[in-house]
Amino acid sequence: MTWWGGAHWQRAVDVALGAALATIFLVSGAVVSVPLAVAQLLPLAWRRHAPQVVLALVGGATAAHTLAGMSRSVGFLPVTLALYSAAAHRSPWIRWGTCGTATAVVVAASGLRHGPVEGGLLAVVVCVVAWLAGVERGEHVRERTAYAAENTRLRWEQTAARQTAAAAQARERLSRRLHDTLAHTVTVMLVQAEALRSTASLAPADRDRLDRVLAAGREALADVRAALADQAEADPAATLADRLRALREAGLRLPPALPDGLDDLPAPARALAHRLIGETATNALRHDGVGSRLDIAVDRDDDALTVALTSSAGRATGGPAPRGAGFGLRSLAVDVEAHGGTLRHGRSDGSRWRVVATLPLRPPG
Repeated sequence: MTWWGGAHWQRAVDVALGAALATIFLVSGAVVSVPLAVAQLLPLAWRRHAPQVVLALVGGATAAHTLAGMSRSVGFLPVTLALYSAAAHRSPWIRWGTCGTATAVVVAASGLRHGPVEGGLLAVVVCVVAWLAGVERGEHVRERTAYAAENTRLRWEQTAARQTAAAAQARERLSRRLHDTLAHTVTVMLVQAEALRSTASLAPADRDRLDRVLAAGREALADVRAALADQAEADPAATLADRLRALREAGLRLPPALPDGLDDLPAPARALAHRLIGETATNALRHDGVGSRLDIAVDRDDDALTVALTSSAGRATGGPAPRGAGFGLRSLAVDVEAHGGTLRHGRSDGSRWRVVATLPLRPPG
């Protein structure tokens, strides 16, 4: 902030005004009592921070100095400045109560000293003019503040609208890419698989395997279309049940039912737990092959849920295929950490792949 801007500018004006008033008091010969003159001038330095207190002090000192014989023309300058500052305050108690009391005290003292017309009436005119100027300034400042606040709100709304529009454009671009690539590719795969099923002589086991492929492809195409249409996500438990059923039919050995403790979870933790089981089960079949097994263990208390999944290869010879954390696990790790939990994965006992997630069940703090 520069010297002539904001609070620095106000301090410079206050210093210059105080020096000018002190000089006028000294050269005019209006000072009858030095302590009362100081009491009139010194509190003005705090008139912006405590206008009601400053007005009470300056008003009382002005009344006392007037009764002591102070000149009216110069002696009223401090109290008019204090009135001007207090009248601009937003509180009606200060605008009317404090300003009215100070005006009454000064008018009474001036009337007693100089008479009802030359003293009291003149003090009324001077104080009322200063009060009206302060009220007008206060209204102007409040209107300007409200205008600035409204402009700030409008700028925030415009920024939010631009961000929303940018997000919508990005989503539209992603939707076009999905439609032009993934949906097209899955559709071609389904058409070719349907043609193979209709024209080829397949053994019953091979026909069943092809039917599972077709069912999985149709389900994937439906998921893509639902995502493009921004439809609401299906229930995580139902989605997981369908996924595990398809994986069992494809050759993955799974427990007959999920462990207890997953049904009455809070919605965010429940969705993450079901996603984790589905993703790990898919990885187990893809990397460890037909006949592989996935063990699921759940440990839950009042504060946290721990889900441990361990897969073992179904191959008769050779270990499980090499693998690391793919996009699914990386995405899940980000979501789990955002929820306040942890996700660990890696080799266990050399030939097994183990994924362990811990999710808090209570909000932090």
